[in-house]
Amino acid sequence: MTITTKSGRGEKVHILADGEYCATTNQTFWYSKGLPEGTEVSGEELEELLRKVSGNRLYEKALDLLSGRDYCRKELSDKLIRKVREKDRAAARDFGVTDASFSTEVLNAQKADAADLQEQVDAICDRLEEAGLLDDERYARTYAAELIRNKHVSSRGLMTALLQKGVPRETASLVVEEADIDPLSSVRTLLQTKYRTRDLSDEKQRRRTIAALQRLGYSYGDIVSAMDAPSDD
Repeated sequence: MTITTKSGRGEKVHILADGEYCATTNQTFWYSKGLPEGTEVSGEELEELLRKVSGNRLYEKALDLLSGRDYCRKELSDKLIRKVREKDRAAARDFGVTDASFSTEVLNAQKADAADLQEQVDAICDRLEEAGLLDDERYARTYAAELIRNKHVSSRGLMTALLQKGVPRETASLVVEEADIDPLSSVRTLLQTKYRTRDLSDEKQRRRTIAALQRLGYSYGDIVSAMDAPSDD
């Protein structure tokens, strides 16, 4: 197959094999490969080239995401995979290509299976962890502090939130244990701040408040105890 390119928007470079669109990369990466226009490649060589294009794109996207905020490994991994698939579809649409436009050979080379894509993402996450840019424990502590400070979550609510973000259970358990949240104190704080306008003597408002606090992970017993405790005033 003959490899050629076409310039895209900005620094984009569209890669073609025998005139058919394969993938999009940036000028820096493409020129670093040193492939002249019209280079002949085999099917295996095309697959390897597209794998390198995908790997470079994944790494650059990972750095871009991490420049905005911290991530845990699973959250970053899932987002990278989703972004790659979205970008593939968008790049192809920009070039006026649909799946029906590809030959079987090019289509098979472009569409790496899920296991291969996950392998690439895992390798990038390993690289980021080695560089200290990705750290589940650091992320979990930062996110936990944010939830406790802004949401006043319970220990159970914090555990659920960390697991939902993809923090490993062992790491999440460690962070929750370190947080040492006092449920009665936290509920009282919420009653004095977020729910201070609620009239707890009104049964309907009391039930609504209890339900809201339960959604944060507090037990019914702790909520009622905090509600019925004498005021400090």
